[in-house]
Amino acid sequence: MKNLTITDNLINNSPYDLDKGEKKELFTEALLDEIKFHYDNNDQYKHFCKNKNFNPYTFNGSLDQIPPIAVSVFKDLGKDLKSVPDSEVKLSLQSSATSGIPSTVVLDKITAKRQGKVMVKVVKDFIGAERKPFIIVDVSPKPENIKFLGARYAAIGGYLNFASDVNYALDTESDDSVAFNVEKTKAFIASLDKKTPVVVFGFTYMLYAQVVKPLLDKGINFDLPEGSKIIHIGGWKKLESEKIGKEQFNKAMSQLFSVKEEHVIDIYGFTEQMGLNYPDCECGWKHAPLYSEVIVRDPATREVKPNGEEGVLEFLSPIPHSYPGNVVLTDDVGVVNPEPCTVGRNGTRFKILGRLKKAEVRGCGDILGSKLKFSGDAEGKKESIKSDLEIHYWKGEKIDTTQTAELQLREIITKLNSKKEWLRSQPIDALIGLIGEASKVWMNADGDLSTMKEKGLSFLANWAKPIHLNRIATIGLRNNRQHIDGFIPLNGSRKQFLKANQKGLVCHWLAGNVQVLGMFALLQAIMTKNVNLLKISSKDGGVFAGLLKTFEGISFTTKGGYTIKGDDLLETIAVVYFSHRDREIGELMSKSANVRIAWGGREAVETVANYPSMYDTEDIIFGPKISFSVISQEVLSTERKAKKIARKVAVDSSVFDQTGCASPHNLYIERGGTISPREFCRLLALGMEKTSVQIPKGETSIEQISAVHSVRGLYDFKGEVWASEDTTWTVVYSEDKNLRAPVYSRVIMVHPVDHIEETLEHIDDNIQTIGLASSGEKALDFAEKAVDRGVMRCPEMGRMLNFESPWDGIFLMERMVRWSTFGGPLI
Repeated sequence: MKNLTITDNLINNSPYDLDKGEKKELFTEALLDEIKFHYDNNDQYKHFCKNKNFNPYTFNGSLDQIPPIAVSVFKDLGKDLKSVPDSEVKLSLQSSATSGIPSTVVLDKITAKRQGKVMVKVVKDFIGAERKPFIIVDVSPKPENIKFLGARYAAIGGYLNFASDVNYALDTESDDSVAFNVEKTKAFIASLDKKTPVVVFGFTYMLYAQVVKPLLDKGINFDLPEGSKIIHIGGWKKLESEKIGKEQFNKAMSQLFSVKEEHVIDIYGFTEQMGLNYPDCECGWKHAPLYSEVIVRDPATREVKPNGEEGVLEFLSPIPHSYPGNVVLTDDVGVVNPEPCTVGRNGTRFKILGRLKKAEVRGCGDILGSKLKFSGDAEGKKESIKSDLEIHYWKGEKIDTTQTAELQLREIITKLNSKKEWLRSQPIDALIGLIGEASKVWMNADGDLSTMKEKGLSFLANWAKPIHLNRIATIGLRNNRQHIDGFIPLNGSRKQFLKANQKGLVCHWLAGNVQVLGMFALLQAIMTKNVNLLKISSKDGGVFAGLLKTFEGISFTTKGGYTIKGDDLLETIAVVYFSHRDREIGELMSKSANVRIAWGGREAVETVANYPSMYDTEDIIFGPKISFSVISQEVLSTERKAKKIARKVAVDSSVFDQTGCASPHNLYIERGGTISPREFCRLLALGMEKTSVQIPKGETSIEQISAVHSVRGLYDFKGEVWASEDTTWTVVYSEDKNLRAPVYSRVIMVHPVDHIEETLEHIDDNIQTIGLASSGEKALDFAEKAVDRGVMRCPEMGRMLNFESPWDGIFLMERMVRWSTFGGPLI
């Protein structure tokens, strides 16, 4: 085959002999020929190319203009992403996946042969062509050890091609642990010709954990012949977590085995282009051999970075034939050095600087595997650390900040409790009126407050208007908000009266994703006349303190002439921060609470759940949930109606940047309407663009941007993508009906269904909200079936994030009071 001849001719050359100009023509011809093969023989890859407006047959641009495939695609599509018939697939390889789903690639005979050939050529250039004695720092690949070795087995096998004699330095113990056999290794070294260099081979973390650290601590070392080398493979993630850097690692290895530090060779490679190895050169850099090339891209824009600037690494190679892994964008961060190698190797020089962190779960979508316990259960407790108490907002009597964190918090709690009587005497209408005055400031926010508009401030301002708070208080306090002010006849009775009483101290643990949500709970706690202690997230950024400052200097006078001042109310509230790992101070806060309210993801709410508390403490947990939306075909009867619904979906997907538990991430649309699901995506894209102007997007991390790029790259294979030029918003479409995990950052995943009831199979009590665009009996029937399966809310589209009562199935105000009766009983 022509394409194989071109690639084979390339492989037949030495890895580092050709200069950049000589390499370019050979490499480019081989790469494009291989890409044409995938284009012709892989429908998914061809679909990807068409979505990227790329045709290898007409392409005449530079290598950096060839669209790369993100490594995440190989995690999702894996073994199905192949360009050869099933009968030609000889092996499936998986990455080690120390932190998630493994990548999978399929190999045929051609690819495996190429991989083996280029690996040998590259490694020989660093350790020499002659076979040498190997000390392999692992267990022997005997049948009984294969399970223990796992994915390491294949890698060890590859390096045995360079060995004349082998010593496996690790022995298995009876408890399935391993230990370095010092005496056996010394005996092996003593048996060798003193003039023959030795190669020590192992996996980076195992070398350090099983050899370097324990043996050096014991004063043990080995005297290897001159010219011996140490080669190690595998990631640095575990060592980085232990603060062990490459320089420290190399120095320790040099000391233990008596080799030069420059002869400690770290070999980089990755599953998606197996066989291509990148060893450390004596010059201190890695080299792209003749069989590959490396490009550095900006992790946010994907533009090519200039030489010397850091970015994510893209690798190009014609080697993969059975799967389209020829142009792969990794999660690894690196830099290219254009200067020539000091020891004479050709090939682009680069360094690996680390890996992009996984985009942290910023919303409430980290679903719990089981229900929480609130009995002070110690399960899952972590070691406690001492931390400082940061007082972010406090208007009460001065606190002695020279005291310990525990004493400061005790003092704050004591002073808050001393304000319960004052708050109990305030008429609810006065409290509502004062909050209404604050809402006016929020509505016309300027200065520092204006930056909170994208954090939901405008909705909070509307929600906190007196007319709405009156309605919320009436619903939450048994149809009469005046129950919180005194005894009122029960159901019109002249014999029995009912009163709602403050619980006392409400302690809030706020989430970092949507700070404004905490204000909804705080305002209802104020209306039920409870004093409040709030522990904010480390990511609060001054948001909560800024919201409370609104009450400074304002007042409200009721129609009856009663005046309440915001400064007085603020003395009933404290906002603090301490580390979530400081269990002692967390327990103090919990034990003092009459009501505990926790917002957030799994770790946050589990931490609160595991604190001990008073036996009658009321627990209100707004824990991790996710939401989705459904649209019936009958409401898509005209383009005008479809556009309106698309704008509503866009709003729901943009408020709080999709980090609320009620934010939709998946959208299911019935087929059969005048507007098809795919056509609706086009309208939704227009709606997302317009909404991005009205609801500006907040700051986005590089890791989150990378996650957005990854999901776009995946759907270029399995569907279609509509997106902003940057990563402000993304609409992806696929025929699959699976409920996809949230990506956040305004990414909405659209799926067609024949009937909206098909989505019922995705519902359990981890689904909080379903935005519903349907009509009549069909809508009501769907809602009844959805709530039977655990859904809390089925609001109209466009209003999914509107905080209402009940929320998460809870009438919040009713949970923050205790009820008392006078007179009666009636029976």
